[in-house]
Amino acid sequence: MRSFKELTVDLVRKPPMLFPLVALFHILMLLYMIWDDHNVPFSFLLWVQVFWMAAYTLFWLAACDLRKWGALGYFALTLISAAVYFAARNNKIDHYYVSNIFLIDGLFSFFLLFYYKKFR
Repeated sequence: MRSFKELTVDLVRKPPMLFPLVALFHILMLLYMIWDDHNVPFSFLLWVQVFWMAAYTLFWLAACDLRKWGALGYFALTLISAAVYFAARNNKIDHYYVSNIFLIDGLFSFFLLFYYKKFR
């Protein structure tokens, strides 16, 4: 079991330089979404998006540790997000589903695919 300090150093030094920057982006987006929704009365759809972003962040951090399950989870979330986005758009209920970083997630998935052979 690694200490928090060792984990943090591994998350920054093991992957290519782009990965920790994307992790920081995900963490900042998650914090922004929590801050943006903290004073809103509980709405299932708003908080599902926060939990969705938390899942993206968790899987990306695992990918920064070069874990295959992190990359595969990120791919799965991106595919599910795309499917929900297009299904909502085709059914004219797109105002219920708002993905803040929908297209950017696809771009990040390509970065994961490019480095996937280095993962363990």
